[in-house]
Amino acid sequence: MKLSDKLIKETILNPMRATTKEEAIQELLSHLESIDILSATIKLFSNIKEQENAFTSSAGRGIAYPHSTSIEVDQLSCVLGISPDGVDFISPDGHACHLILLTLSPADDPKEHRKFITRFRSMVENPNIRSKLIESRNSVEIYNIISKWEVDESQENSLV
Repeated sequence: MKLSDKLIKETILNPMRATTKEEAIQELLSHLESIDILSATIKLFSNIKEQENAFTSSAGRGIAYPHSTSIEVDQLSCVLGISPDGVDFISPDGHACHLILLTLSPADDPKEHRKFITRFRSMVENPNIRSKLIESRNSVEIYNIISKWEVDESQENSLV
């Protein structure tokens, strides 16, 4: 599974304007609506907000992974938001989240997002990559960082 298949310049939002967790989730959902992946966001927002109230999607290190299933998508849909100032997602390490990856899975395949998030985590475990993503000025730069990481990682794995 390639990150660059799902995180294309249209599904990368940089910079985000949101200052709260709820605003961030709504901004990402609204972005998916603006590029015709969703036709409405009210139910999804409510579902994700309810999940957030029960258990934070923040994994620490400035990253959050809100997610849900949706009858509107027939394949995994993702949007990556970059918040230069950070958003409080009640992170276990107390840090604000700068990288917010929202995933929507089809109702009949609710676990596909886990593979994608695992792959994304592999990339952002590298502090240099994480910093480059946060410091990027636009979605094209971010897409290029992701693509380069995938090429580099593929080459490293072929040497093993």
